[in-house]
Amino acid sequence: MAGMESEQGTARVSPTGSSAELTGRRPARPGGGGADRRGELDLLRGLVVLGLVFFHSAVIFGAGELPIKRAPENVVAVLFVAFGATWGMPLLFVVAGMGVFYSLRSRDAGQFVRERVGRLLVPLVFGVLTLVPLQVYLGLRYSHEAAGGYARFYRRWLDVRPSPDFPFLVRPAGDGPFQTGHLWFLACLLGYSLLLLPLFLLARRRSAARLLDRASALSTGPGLLFLPALPLAMIEVAAGSDEGMAGWNRYSYAVLLGYGYLAAADPRIDATMRRRWRPALALAAGLFAAGLGAYAAADAGGAAPFVDHDPASLTFRLLKTVDGWLWIVAIIGGASGIAHHRAGPDQGTSSRPRQPRWQRLAGYTNQAVLPFYILHETVIVAVAYVVLSWPIPGAAQYTLIVAVSLAGTLLVYDLAVRRTPITRWLFGLRPHPPPLSTPTDDPALHHAEGDTP
Repeated sequence: MAGMESEQGTARVSPTGSSAELTGRRPARPGGGGADRRGELDLLRGLVVLGLVFFHSAVIFGAGELPIKRAPENVVAVLFVAFGATWGMPLLFVVAGMGVFYSLRSRDAGQFVRERVGRLLVPLVFGVLTLVPLQVYLGLRYSHEAAGGYARFYRRWLDVRPSPDFPFLVRPAGDGPFQTGHLWFLACLLGYSLLLLPLFLLARRRSAARLLDRASALSTGPGLLFLPALPLAMIEVAAGSDEGMAGWNRYSYAVLLGYGYLAAADPRIDATMRRRWRPALALAAGLFAAGLGAYAAADAGGAAPFVDHDPASLTFRLLKTVDGWLWIVAIIGGASGIAHHRAGPDQGTSSRPRQPRWQRLAGYTNQAVLPFYILHETVIVAVAYVVLSWPIPGAAQYTLIVAVSLAGTLLVYDLAVRRTPITRWLFGLRPHPPPLSTPTDDPALHHAEGDTP
């Protein structure tokens, strides 16, 4: 693009002596299958999305928002939900930010926008018109709050108004039932990708790259464990967190998306994560326990820990935010370290390295991950609608909901989504499936250059 450094530029040493290449191509990664292939992140992303079945099934029995809930709350389910909410969705936004960096290396701004709109807006609109209303209606029927049949409910669902509440552009009229449900993730990812695009493009200029290089240097030592958490903590502590968005403020996800871009742009950050993941893991475990104590203190005092501004609630949100970032460092750093160790010292220079089994698995899961995310909560609600009526213990209900939902979601994806061009388009996939061994087509979560938004 005019006025910008070439995306195909050669590697150069930064002013600080690092190998960061905010405007040029990066060197090949050992075991990565090429300069841009991050198979360990493919696998992490797939595991996190798969884990959402366990997470959202636990929400039925614990804390959090879902159309169907079973009372009273189970303590084990509450703790499990609290743990997953601390790092799960933030991790997905960081990985998605890495995808933005790799995507912009092979696309100009117009191509990037078209890809994002086509791959995220289409499944978002399709989901809120078909899947989300079904799960909300089942929830109303389960709680005996549904008045009339589905046709009447759906007319009320479509009664919406424009909304200034970015990135959610419509809202229900009056007390209507409309909501984005779990597809808030797609709305936020699409909105923030487009909102931050000018900054991402600016970062590719040589002058901005030097500035970012100096700023990144602050986070390539022990500072990586805490400094990036400060902007997040300012948002969470001051503005509060949203339980309906995995317990984080929506604007924190924009910051995390930007962090992912920087992490992909500067190899020093990845190297620091590999070195620091063990202390990050130890600190994260300790802070999680401390955060539970702060939450309990705020709750015992009658406060709402996610939104109130009493000392205990503020302390909880501060601890939760720093803890979430530490889990991200520990998980990405640990996964990257394992990938480098298994790759061996010479594999990165081989023209055709042997692809490890875990990378082949990552390629397979990556093809299914976005449709799986779109489908999973609707399937969970439909299964729970039946299972919760059975007079069996809660543990047995949870096990059945998880097992049937996992199998059902994969079955729907395989039989009803991936086999025809129209259904692939509706769920954000390419018209024709690529080979399992190649980078695939998840714009929300993927990062392979030249293949995805």
